[in-house]
Amino acid sequence: MELGKRIKQLRQDAGLSQQEFADYTGFSVSYIQKFEEGKREMKTNHLIRFSKVLKLKPFDIINTESTNLEYRPGDKSAFSMTNIEYREKQESHKVFENEIIESISSDFFNIIELENIMDDKIKFKNPVENIVISKAADVEDAVKVIRKKWKLGKNPIYDVIHLLENKGIKIFEVEKPNSFVAFSGWAGEVPIIVLNAINPDVARRRFTTLHELAHLILDFDIDDHKKIERFCDHFAGAMLLFEDVLYDHFNNERNGITLEELKSIKAAYGISILAIIIRVLTLKIIDWDTYHSWKDKYDQWRENDDTSFGEYNGVEKPKRFFSLLAKGLNMDNQEGKSLLSPTKAAELSNMTIKDINARFGGKNFMRN
Repeated sequence: MELGKRIKQLRQDAGLSQQEFADYTGFSVSYIQKFEEGKREMKTNHLIRFSKVLKLKPFDIINTESTNLEYRPGDKSAFSMTNIEYREKQESHKVFENEIIESISSDFFNIIELENIMDDKIKFKNPVENIVISKAADVEDAVKVIRKKWKLGKNPIYDVIHLLENKGIKIFEVEKPNSFVAFSGWAGEVPIIVLNAINPDVARRRFTTLHELAHLILDFDIDDHKKIERFCDHFAGAMLLFEDVLYDHFNNERNGITLEELKSIKAAYGISILAIIIRVLTLKIIDWDTYHSWKDKYDQWRENDDTSFGEYNGVEKPKRFFSLLAKGLNMDNQEGKSLLSPTKAAELSNMTIKDINARFGGKNFMRN
């Protein structure tokens, strides 16, 4: 069933008129009508809002016939993604969409199969499902909730991708032209982020990954794409650099900050200097005039080829698949055999058995 028709059916099953459904969701009647007629694309924040009114899980709304992705041995043809959001909205990205989805489908099913073999599945839970975002302060509140629930405190996030993989988000890399940055979406109930491996800037990769996380989990009470993108950027900056940390660097008695201090913040928190400056502006620690002055100086530093802008030494690569692979090869089952044979590991990873043995063989530490 088409998604628009399913929305209409679920609304009617709930005994709601279009007007009532519009009132409860906060959209206009014409807006709801366009959804039901398939004339408006369903985004994640729309889905979250509808699910709350209909008292369903978001993915109970989506047509289960096209999004049921429980692993079925030998069947890798049912992969699809919904609610795709891009890091930077460009029509050129659409050219890559189907190609990217097809290219990651095998990797998706391979890690799902590996998790089943290892009995190590992580079901993603949205930590801010009850927070609605309509203003900048809501973004800061959402970040505070996430940092508390994920036990991050005020500390730097050493490895963003590792953190999100351990929360149940599947992250994949592709190699595409620089015009493509990233996108996110859902495969059934599994959140997915796809990153362009071409970009070597680790700080940008961290920011981009968290920007996509915002698309996946935040419920925006607006339908202005540019504003949503700004809120996603705000979220990424806030996750990387908690507000209290900045307040420790800036106070009412200081009028500025040195380049060396900015470098040290970048190196410690893995966030670009420009993103730090924007974060300071967002928190209203500086005004627009000061921002433009700092931005001009930043541009001058760049033009003078001052490349020593404080390096962040993280890697930010998806690791969960190969971590599980190594664990399976070096962990015995009840019969005393490895949970994962070299042959199966080679099949799942598209590596040769020789390469599997060279990379993972005999590299575990055992207790006597």
